Amino acid sequence: MNIGIDIGGSHIGVGLVGSSGKVINKKEVDITEKDKKNIEKMILNTIINFVKSILKEQDIETRELGYIGIASPGTIENNCIYNVVNLGLEKLDIAKVIKKEFGLEVKIKNDAKCAGIAESMYGRTKAAQDNIYLCLGTGIGGAAFLSNKLVEPRYKSGMEFGHMIIQKDGRQCKCGSKGCFETYCSMKVLKQEIRETLELDENETSANIVNEIRKHINDLRIQPIIDEYVQYLAIGISNLINIFEPEMVCIGGSFVFIGDLIIPKVKKEIQDKKLLFNPRKEIDIVLASLGNDAGIIGAASLL
Repeated sequence: MNIGIDIGGSHIGVGLVGSSGKVINKKEVDITEKDKKNIEKMILNTIINFVKSILKEQDIETRELGYIGIASPGTIENNCIYNVVNLGLEKLDIAKVIKKEFGLEVKIKNDAKCAGIAESMYGRTKAAQDNIYLCLGTGIGGAAFLSNKLVEPRYKSGMEFGHMIIQKDGRQCKCGSKGCFETYCSMKVLKQEIRETLELDENETSANIVNEIRKHINDLRIQPIIDEYVQYLAIGISNLINIFEPEMVCIGGSFVFIGDLIIPKVKKEIQDKKLLFNPRKEIDIVLASLGNDAGIIGAASLL
């Protein structure tokens, strides 16, 4: 058994994971705007308290665990987290604190890569040797697998699909560039545009906004928003297919809650606009099967 920790742009999840990838016990909490004012303290305190609670509830000693794995946005170097733009963190040296608290080895990897690993080991892409995992949530992250191996550059962790430029001089991104993929196709952006168009309360929950999207999918007020979202998502996915030629593209994050409505439109857009260099009769774009547990499971399954 290992502890898996998923630090997201809007939530933190901590789970005890068995050898088969099953989450035995899980704790999670949303990150509020107030939390972001002292985000480093909030992250550390939350993780430490959640791990202690899980161990107590399961009546487990730390010596019975293998390691603690952390899935985090940003760039991971020397077991330290850098440049988490959606949380305003330039650096988070978390491993030393967690190791000192629990006396266990701490492994850290980018959150989207962890989710991709989980889907490849236990989820939707298990049968696909070459696949792309794309996480659409607060931002956009991803992972690429060729011959069942995660693609990992030597210089930086790479695969920052969300910061692929898809519009010249486009929307300002928190990374400092303009026109990044995630400024057009993150779920955060889509939900905000839908909320404003439908004149929903600014404190409306993400779940309620998703329900409103499903309810109003054919509403003339939001059709132009959905159409534009589909166009940009088709461009981003086509770029990835043209580069990696995967057997399958798997999409996770909160997108899974509306993906059944969007994916058919994206496939049609790709085919109608002839966006692929090597045309395909069928484009295999699927939804992740592990949901919000993917980051936790992947972090607890690192080699």
